[in-house]
Amino acid sequence: MRLLLVDEHPLIRDALEGLLRRTFPDAEILVLESIADAREAVRRQPVDLIVTNLLSRHPAALHDLGDLVREAAPARVVVFGERVAGSAFRQARASGVHGYVPATYRPELVGAAISLVLAGGDYFPHLPHVDPRGPSPNGHDLHARLSLRQRDVFQALKAGKSNKVIARELMISVATVKQHVQAILKLSGARNRTEAAAIAAQAAAGSGPPSNLAG
Repeated sequence: MRLLLVDEHPLIRDALEGLLRRTFPDAEILVLESIADAREAVRRQPVDLIVTNLLSRHPAALHDLGDLVREAAPARVVVFGERVAGSAFRQARASGVHGYVPATYRPELVGAAISLVLAGGDYFPHLPHVDPRGPSPNGHDLHARLSLRQRDVFQALKAGKSNKVIARELMISVATVKQHVQAILKLSGARNRTEAAAIAAQAAAGSGPPSNLAG
Protein backbone atom coordinates (compact mmCIF):
# COMPACT_ATOMS: atom_id res chain seq x y z
CA MET A 1 0.00 0.00 0.00
CA ARG A 2 1.31 3.43 -0.96
CA LEU A 3 0.29 6.58 0.95
CA LEU A 4 0.98 10.21 0.12
CA LEU A 5 1.13 12.86 2.87
CA VAL A 6 1.02 16.50 1.77
CA ASP A 7 1.63 19.33 4.21
CA GLU A 8 3.57 22.57 4.08
CA HIS A 9 4.05 22.91 7.87
CA PRO A 10 6.98 20.82 9.22
CA LEU A 11 5.56 20.34 12.73
CA ILE A 12 2.10 19.28 11.57
CA ARG A 13 3.61 17.18 8.80
CA ASP A 14 5.76 15.25 11.27
CA ALA A 15 2.77 14.66 13.57
CA LEU A 16 0.59 13.38 10.74
CA GLU A 17 3.37 11.17 9.43
CA GLY A 18 3.76 9.60 12.86
CA LEU A 19 0.03 8.94 13.05
CA LEU A 20 -0.03 7.36 9.61
CA ARG A 21 2.95 5.12 10.38
CA ARG A 22 1.26 3.91 13.57
CA THR A 23 -2.03 3.30 11.79
CA PHE A 24 -0.53 1.68 8.68
CA PRO A 25 2.82 0.20 9.79
CA ASP A 26 3.35 -1.73 6.54
CA ALA A 27 2.57 1.14 4.18
CA GLU A 28 5.04 3.02 2.01
CA ILE A 29 4.59 6.71 2.88
CA LEU A 30 5.78 9.50 0.61
CA VAL A 31 5.90 12.94 2.29
CA LEU A 32 5.63 16.13 0.20
CA GLU A 33 5.19 19.82 0.96
CA SER A 34 2.76 21.02 -1.72
CA ILE A 35 -0.23 19.91 -3.76
CA ALA A 36 1.71 20.78 -6.90
CA ASP A 37 4.39 18.27 -5.87
CA ALA A 38 1.68 15.73 -5.08
CA ARG A 39 0.10 16.12 -8.53
CA GLU A 40 3.46 15.47 -10.12
CA ALA A 41 4.04 12.43 -7.89
CA VAL A 42 0.72 10.74 -8.75
CA ARG A 43 1.43 11.24 -12.46
CA ARG A 44 4.61 9.21 -12.00
CA GLN A 45 3.22 6.47 -9.77
CA PRO A 46 -0.29 5.68 -8.46
CA VAL A 47 -1.04 5.82 -4.74
CA ASP A 48 -3.81 4.29 -2.63
CA LEU A 49 -4.42 7.15 -0.21
CA ILE A 50 -3.63 10.87 -0.01
CA VAL A 51 -3.75 12.78 3.27
CA THR A 52 -3.39 16.55 3.19
CA ASN A 53 -3.86 19.39 5.63
CA LEU A 54 -5.91 22.54 5.06
CA LEU A 55 -4.98 24.26 8.31
CA SER A 56 -4.15 27.92 7.67
CA ARG A 57 -4.25 27.28 3.92
CA HIS A 58 -5.68 30.07 1.76
CA PRO A 59 -9.10 29.02 0.36
CA ALA A 60 -7.89 29.67 -3.19
CA ALA A 61 -5.50 26.74 -2.85
CA LEU A 62 -8.51 24.41 -2.61
CA HIS A 63 -8.92 24.63 -6.38
CA ASP A 64 -5.64 22.74 -6.72
CA LEU A 65 -7.03 20.11 -4.35
CA GLY A 66 -9.82 19.32 -6.80
CA ASP A 67 -7.25 18.81 -9.56
CA LEU A 68 -5.30 16.46 -7.31
CA VAL A 69 -8.40 14.40 -6.53
CA ARG A 70 -9.18 13.97 -10.21
CA GLU A 71 -5.62 13.19 -11.28
CA ALA A 72 -5.03 10.72 -8.44
CA ALA A 73 -8.25 8.74 -8.98
CA PRO A 74 -9.03 6.08 -7.90
CA ALA A 75 -6.88 7.01 -4.90
CA ARG A 76 -8.80 7.97 -1.76
CA VAL A 77 -8.25 11.50 -0.41
CA VAL A 78 -8.63 12.75 3.19
CA VAL A 79 -8.13 16.33 4.31
CA PHE A 80 -7.66 17.86 7.75
CA GLY A 81 -9.25 21.18 8.58
CA GLU A 82 -9.44 23.54 11.53
CA ARG A 83 -13.22 23.40 11.82
CA VAL A 84 -16.32 22.09 10.10
CA ALA A 85 -18.16 25.35 9.53
CA GLY A 86 -16.69 27.65 6.90
CA SER A 87 -15.60 27.86 3.29
CA ALA A 88 -12.72 25.37 3.63
CA PHE A 89 -15.11 22.59 4.62
CA ARG A 90 -17.60 23.40 1.87
CA GLN A 91 -14.94 23.71 -0.83
CA ALA A 92 -13.19 20.54 0.32
CA ARG A 93 -16.41 18.60 -0.12
CA ALA A 94 -17.03 20.21 -3.49
CA SER A 95 -13.54 19.21 -4.63
CA GLY A 96 -14.50 15.54 -4.41
CA VAL A 97 -12.41 14.44 -1.42
CA HIS A 98 -13.56 11.32 0.41
CA GLY A 99 -13.08 12.53 3.97
CA TYR A 100 -12.73 15.67 6.09
CA VAL A 101 -11.35 15.33 9.62
CA PRO A 102 -11.30 18.26 12.07
CA ALA A 103 -7.86 18.65 13.62
CA THR A 104 -9.45 18.66 17.09
CA TYR A 105 -10.29 14.94 16.88
CA ARG A 106 -8.47 12.41 19.07
CA PRO A 107 -5.70 10.47 17.28
CA GLU A 108 -7.61 7.18 17.66
CA LEU A 109 -10.66 8.60 15.90
CA VAL A 110 -8.50 10.19 13.21
CA GLY A 111 -6.93 6.81 12.50
CA ALA A 112 -10.36 5.16 12.37
CA ALA A 113 -11.69 7.82 9.99
CA ILE A 114 -8.72 7.46 7.63
CA SER A 115 -9.05 3.66 7.71
CA LEU A 116 -12.72 4.00 6.81
CA VAL A 117 -11.92 6.17 3.79
CA LEU A 118 -9.17 3.81 2.66
CA ALA A 119 -11.67 0.94 2.84
CA GLY A 120 -13.95 2.78 0.41
CA GLY A 121 -16.20 4.80 2.72
CA ASP A 122 -16.67 8.53 3.22
CA TYR A 123 -16.15 10.50 6.42
CA PHE A 124 -17.72 13.94 6.82
CA PRO A 125 -18.95 15.46 10.10
CA HIS A 126 -22.50 16.76 10.07
CA LEU A 127 -23.43 20.39 10.61
CA PRO A 128 -26.15 19.76 13.21
CA HIS A 129 -27.65 23.24 12.96
CA VAL A 130 -28.48 22.71 9.29
CA ASP A 131 -29.09 18.96 9.28
CA PRO A 132 -32.82 18.23 9.61
CA ARG A 133 -32.08 14.79 11.03
CA GLY A 134 -30.09 16.31 13.88
CA PRO A 135 -26.85 14.80 15.21
CA SER A 136 -26.45 11.06 15.13
CA PRO A 137 -25.70 9.20 18.37
CA ASN A 138 -22.10 8.41 19.08
CA GLY A 139 -20.89 4.83 19.25
CA HIS A 140 -21.32 4.43 22.99
CA ASP A 141 -24.90 5.79 23.02
CA LEU A 142 -25.86 3.54 20.14
CA HIS A 143 -24.28 0.47 21.74
CA ALA A 144 -26.49 0.93 24.81
CA ARG A 145 -29.62 0.97 22.64
CA LEU A 146 -28.89 -2.29 20.80
CA SER A 147 -29.90 -5.81 21.75
CA LEU A 148 -27.17 -8.32 22.58
CA ARG A 149 -27.41 -9.90 19.11
CA GLN A 150 -27.43 -6.50 17.41
CA ARG A 151 -24.26 -5.64 19.31
CA ASP A 152 -22.60 -8.74 17.87
CA VAL A 153 -23.64 -7.70 14.37
CA PHE A 154 -22.52 -4.13 15.10
CA GLN A 155 -19.01 -5.33 15.95
CA ALA A 156 -18.94 -7.47 12.82
CA LEU A 157 -19.84 -4.41 10.73
CA LYS A 158 -16.88 -2.60 12.26
CA ALA A 159 -14.65 -5.40 11.00
CA GLY A 160 -16.10 -5.02 7.51
CA LYS A 161 -17.60 -8.53 7.42
CA SER A 162 -20.26 -9.45 4.88
CA ASN A 163 -23.76 -10.63 5.79
CA LYS A 164 -22.85 -14.21 4.85
CA VAL A 165 -19.76 -14.20 7.07
CA ILE A 166 -21.69 -12.66 9.97
CA ALA A 167 -24.47 -15.25 9.58
CA ARG A 168 -21.97 -18.10 9.61
CA GLU A 169 -20.05 -16.82 12.63
CA LEU A 170 -23.18 -16.05 14.68
CA MET A 171 -24.99 -19.18 13.43
CA ILE A 172 -28.05 -17.27 12.27
CA SER A 173 -29.64 -16.84 8.84
CA VAL A 174 -28.58 -14.19 6.35
CA ALA A 175 -32.13 -12.83 6.45
CA THR A 176 -31.83 -12.33 10.21
CA VAL A 177 -28.50 -10.56 9.76
CA LYS A 178 -30.13 -8.21 7.26
CA GLN A 179 -32.89 -7.43 9.76
CA HIS A 180 -30.33 -6.62 12.45
CA VAL A 181 -28.33 -4.44 10.03
CA GLN A 182 -31.44 -2.47 9.09
CA ALA A 183 -32.25 -1.94 12.78
CA ILE A 184 -28.70 -0.72 13.43
CA LEU A 185 -28.87 1.70 10.52
CA LYS A 186 -32.17 3.08 11.77
CA LEU A 187 -30.96 3.53 15.35
CA SER A 188 -27.61 5.05 14.33
CA GLY A 189 -28.96 7.38 11.67
CA ALA A 190 -26.37 5.92 9.30
CA ARG A 191 -27.37 5.64 5.66
CA ASN A 192 -25.33 2.55 4.90
CA ARG A 193 -23.06 -0.11 6.39
CA THR A 194 -19.97 2.05 5.88
CA GLU A 195 -21.30 4.85 8.08
CA ALA A 196 -22.42 2.35 10.72
CA ALA A 197 -18.93 0.81 10.67
CA ALA A 198 -17.41 4.24 11.30
CA ILE A 199 -19.62 4.73 14.36
CA ALA A 200 -18.55 1.30 15.58
CA ALA A 201 -14.90 2.26 15.01
CA GLN A 202 -15.37 5.40 17.09
CA ALA A 203 -16.85 3.37 19.94
CA ALA A 204 -13.81 1.10 19.87
CA ALA A 205 -11.39 4.03 19.68
CA GLY A 206 -12.65 5.66 22.85
CA SER A 207 -14.62 8.75 23.73
CA GLY A 208 -14.38 11.82 21.54
CA PRO A 209 -16.50 14.04 19.34
CA PRO A 210 -19.61 12.31 17.96
CA SER A 211 -18.93 10.83 14.55
CA ASN A 212 -22.01 12.49 13.03
CA LEU A 213 -21.29 11.18 9.56
CA ALA A 214 -22.75 12.46 6.35
CA GLY A 215 -22.18 11.21 2.84
